[in-house]
This record gives sequence, structure tokens and C-alpha cells, in this order.
Amino acid sequence: MRTPMTSLVLACLACLSAALPTIAQETSPRQDDPRIDAETGRDVRVWPPDVPFDHHHLRIELTVPDMSQPKFTAVQTLTVSPVAIPRSSITLDAGKGLTFSAVTVDGKPAAFRHEQSARKLTIEFGTPRPPDKVITLRMTYDADRPGGGGDGLTFSPDETRRTPEWDPMCHAQGEPQHNHLWFACHDFPNERVSSELIVTVPAPFEAVSNGRLVSVTYNPDGLSQPPPAPPKPKDDGETPPAPTLEGAHGTRTYHWLQQKDHSYYLITLAIGRFDVVNVGGPKSDYPGLWMPVYGPLGSGEALRKNFANTPEMVAHFSKLFDYPFPWDKYAQILCRGFSAGAMENTSATTFSEPLARGGGRRGSIDGIIAHELVHQWFGDLVTCKGWENLWLNEGWATMGEALWAERQEGEDGYQSAIMGDFASTRARSAERSWPAQAGMVNNRYRDPDRRFTEGDNVYQKGGSVLHMLRMRLGDDAFFEGTRRYLKRHQHGYAETDDFRLALEEVSGQSLDRFFDQWCRRPGVPSVEIDYSWTPDSSDGQGEAGTLDVTVEQTQRINGDNPAFAFQLPIYAKFASPIDGRRGEYIYIACDTTMSRQSFRLAARPSSLSVDPYLSVLCGKKVRQPLEAHLDVLHNGPTLAARAQAIDDLSDSADGRALAGLVSAWLNAAPRSLDGNGDRFLADRARGAAASVLANRLDSLRAAATAVASRLHEKAVTTRSPVASRR
Repeated sequence: MRTPMTSLVLACLACLSAALPTIAQETSPRQDDPRIDAETGRDVRVWPPDVPFDHHHLRIELTVPDMSQPKFTAVQTLTVSPVAIPRSSITLDAGKGLTFSAVTVDGKPAAFRHEQSARKLTIEFGTPRPPDKVITLRMTYDADRPGGGGDGLTFSPDETRRTPEWDPMCHAQGEPQHNHLWFACHDFPNERVSSELIVTVPAPFEAVSNGRLVSVTYNPDGLSQPPPAPPKPKDDGETPPAPTLEGAHGTRTYHWLQQKDHSYYLITLAIGRFDVVNVGGPKSDYPGLWMPVYGPLGSGEALRKNFANTPEMVAHFSKLFDYPFPWDKYAQILCRGFSAGAMENTSATTFSEPLARGGGRRGSIDGIIAHELVHQWFGDLVTCKGWENLWLNEGWATMGEALWAERQEGEDGYQSAIMGDFASTRARSAERSWPAQAGMVNNRYRDPDRRFTEGDNVYQKGGSVLHMLRMRLGDDAFFEGTRRYLKRHQHGYAETDDFRLALEEVSGQSLDRFFDQWCRRPGVPSVEIDYSWTPDSSDGQGEAGTLDVTVEQTQRINGDNPAFAFQLPIYAKFASPIDGRRGEYIYIACDTTMSRQSFRLAARPSSLSVDPYLSVLCGKKVRQPLEAHLDVLHNGPTLAARAQAIDDLSDSADGRALAGLVSAWLNAAPRSLDGNGDRFLADRARGAAASVLANRLDSLRAAATAVASRLHEKAVTTRSPVASRR
């Protein structure tokens, strides 16, 4: 029932709301908010472009007449259908190095406009085409320097790098938005297409691309320029003679077909003269999948050894993700001058050429192999909808490195990989905060390449976040949610919330806050842990008592950056087992600057191991007696706990700390060749011991210098009685 007072209040509220628009117009944007251009007030964030056409199939018939020249001719055929409404034209991304001579629409000549400065190609249909009507676009063009320097299609020797190699190669690099430099496309990850490349190259060069190899045709009368003659090798008894160029005349045509759709940036091409080995086969761990490795001439044996574990990896990840390898083959191609390290093109990963070198042990490059292989599911099968969500690709690939280390070397191998990710993330993003910096999931960028190098890094922080989710949910829910995510979004796109929802469905947990603070917020927490013990009996003779633990968050906390919220696990180890238990886990809920909690324990703990399974991405400083740190160093429950003890001991000036670090180093070093965890611990202990020793030597030098200075002053005073009387 409305009363006179209610009417008065409502009238006041109405007047106040009417004034709000005027107030909002008078409020200028925050000058320190990078989302907004301070001069114009414009939102400068990047949003995925519209997709007005459904792209069906891309076919490129490409001819490279001379591998020593960065040029080719091509005919590109693209089938599309309008989405939602009739459309009379299409605009594609097309690089300035492309020159289009003719375009047809459904077989009829069509008007087109190529704006080279804007890198856009617009094709007119003549009459509007209705939704779902399949349209066939055919474009004839020449390419001159269609990229270079590692973007688009790079030829080697590359004039931009002045590489000295005589044996020509070329390779594509499409991520993030570089494939439009060598063919017209929708150069953003929110559209997928099947692809087909028919590539004619001078013999004896080979062309490798996505999908299955349909055919190879030799054209003995093909017009081509033979590659330049190789330089005369040095007669030093060690340099092998350069390969001959027999059969250099004529051409070969390679026909590759990728029938399953993928994003445009994943389309690839590599041309060169290769040693090729198949590391798969009927007796491998994953029979039925062709796994060729392409490398420089003469590298065959090194390739076979370096990539030998690929079939076992494919089998392991196919089982772990409950999804068979999703493509027709898995090629790994080593390219000269490759600037990206490695790139997960669908079914055809490209690597930097130095990985073909021999001399390393089997498995020595397994990390990067596993990283790119996991991308075949995360990034290729399911692609991030935009670069804002790039961590879904790169975080999972980084996690794949740790999962493979776990497979090969157990929990220590896994933890050493995760500790590396944690350390890198802390080093790069510990001081980052709102609003000056953005979080890992963000669209505040001008150059999409920057998304791969930002402080809250999509690689190491992404892998760390996935590990934290695994620790929080447990293996069953974590991997079941991951499998649901893959199957739900297969051959499609995903955003961060899609992954979150899949995990929530299988776990029953609400993860909104977790994803908001670890994915969208910049920075990581830093914590300092103190504790005290109060025995039950007043004389201190009893065993039971109360453990009081204080956790302080020391990172920047203000109106834009609240305290992080997390549960910090601590393992309290007893000096002697009690009821068969060597220790007890306690958990502290933290969501304020200072969190305090008390715990009843059956005995005083001999030491505390804080977060021994790395469930919280943070910097830690644990304050406890030296004896407790040494106890964790030698008897901690996990590799991570022992590594934390090393870090804490490195701050101590006590000689026993240095002795403990040296002992840990010497104990771990003999085992370091057999275990990744032992290598990690040996290296960490050695580095900490060296740091402590250097600090002590610096202190001794400073003390010696001070003593020498005092003695010198005293000697001068003793020798100068006149001066002393002034």
C-alpha cells in the first residue's frame, strides 16, 4: 500500500535519477585506465570481428617457379555462404604483397578492390545473395615478398635477414594474424574452414602442408630455375660434402587436403629439400597414424632419436583426454630461419631447425614436442575465439609439458615443471596490478603478437592456473571437465567461461571467483607465514597444544586490488609418528590482508611445509626456526616443499644453513642425471649455496676492509704526534 511518505520518497528518487545522465556526462574517464583513450574517451579494446559469411572450403593452387626468389603465382578458390541476411559483397584480409589480376563469383567476372595499405580485398557479387547460398570465389594473383622476417610466407635466404645459406627454403607462420600476407582470408581465429593446397615446386624440392597427402606428381617438362650451386666445402676432414642437385630440372606437384575445418591461422606450407623419417609405424605406441619428421639433409639419424617419443606421447594424450588424435597425420617440420620457436599448425607442426642437431640424449627436447602436440587438441581441435582467450591454447600446451614430465618421471618431474611455471609467473607479474596492467585474459592490446609476451603470461601463468584447478578439483573432476570441454567445442571455438562451465558441471563447485582473480586480474599474491605454539599444560610438558598461524598478504592491496582469496594448505610434521601419522594437514582460509587461525594438534610440529603441492600461485616466505627449515629440506613431503626450504635457508646467515644447502646439493647431484626432480633440486641447492657463500664472502670482505681502514687510521695517528695535538 502506497503511503504519502512513500510517494514523497519515490518523487525524490525520480528527481535524483533524472539528474544522473547530466552527472555522468560531466565525469571524465580515468586518465590512468588503458581501456579508454584519454583524449577522445573511446574504448580502445579489441573485440572479435563480425563473421558475416560461413566459410566452407579454401583451395590454393600455388606455383613457385624459382626457390631463390620470394615470389609465386596462385589461383585461390573459396566457397562461402552469407549468414543471417542477403549480402552483396565480401571483404577479406589480403596483404600488400599480393597483386590480384582477376576475380570471379560463381564463374562470372566480378568487380573487386584491393586496398593495399589497409590490407583488404573487397569483392562485389553484382546481386545480393541470400543466406546459406553457397558462393564460389576464384581469385588469380601474384605474390612478391608475401611476408618475410618470420611472418606470412618467409623465404630463406631471406633478404630481411641476409642469411648465408645456399639451399633455399620457405615456410609459413600464420599466428596470430599473418596468413593474409600470402592468401586472402578471414584472418582472425573466430572462423574455420577446410583447406586444400596444390603446390608446384622445382624438383627436387618437397612441399608439406596440412592434412593428408593426396598425390605427388612429377612434371619432367615443368619450367623451373634450378637452385644455385652449393659452395665448395672446406677440406677439413669433418665437413661433409654438400648434397648434389641431381634431378633439379622439372617440377613436382604436391596435393594436400585438410578435410576437417580449422582456423585460418593454422594453415601452413613448408618447402625445402628434407631428410624425412617416419617415427610412427605399425609397431609404435600409436599405430595407424603417419608421423613424418622433416629436417635438413643429413639429419635423419638425429631426427629419429630426438623425436622418438612422439608415438608414445600421442598415445598418452589421446587416452588422457579421452579423444583420439584428431587429424589425418602428425608431421613435424624443421625450418631454417623459423622465428617462432615452434608452431602448432593443424597436423603439421613447424619447429626451428636447430632441433635437428644430434648429440643430445633421447627425450632431451620432449618438452617442446609435447607442448606443440597438446596444441593439436587445445588450439587446433578447439580454438580460442579471440586472442583475449589465448591462454586456453597456450596454457594447456604448457600444462602438456608438465603432464609428459609426470608420465616419464613421476610426481617429481611434474612438480619441477610446475615450479618452473610458478617461478616464471612470479618473476614477471608479481608487481602487476589494476588498472595499469591487465590480467592474463584481456583484450587490451594493439598488436596481437603482444598477447604472447605480456607479463601475466598466457604460457606459464596459464599452465599454473590449470595446475591449481587440478589441485582444487582433483584428477577425476578436472580431467572429466576437460574432456567435456573438448567434446562440446570440438571443431569450434571457446572462451574462458566455456572451460569454467564444463568444470563447474562435473565438480559442483562455483568457480567464478577463481577465474576472475587468477585469469582476469593481474598479478599474484605474496605471503609471509608466521606461527607460534602453545602447549596445553602450563609446565610445557604435555604433547598436545594449539598452533596459531598467521598469513599476511604483502602485495599491493587497495581499492582496485583487494586481497586474494584462497585456501592455503600446510603440512605440520611431527617429530615422531602419532597413531601411525607422521603429520597432519591444516588449511587456512585467506581473503584479507592478515589471516589468523588456530588449530588443535596432538603434538608440537617439528616443521611446517607450506603448500607442498603448489595449490596456490604465490610468493612465500615461511618464518620458522632454522632446525625446522633443515627438517623440511631433508624430510619434506614433496619436491616443492624441499625447494621452498632451500629458498628460505638462502636468506639465513647461519653457517648451518650453508652446510645444509651444500649437503642437499651433494645428495641430489648423483641422482640428477636420472630424475628431473633431482636435477631441479640439485641446481636449486647449488645456486642457493653459491648465493649464501657469495653474501658471506662479501660480508667478510666488507669487514676486512673496515678493519684495515681502522688499522690504517690508527697507524697514521701513531706516526703523526703533531697532528694528534691539533
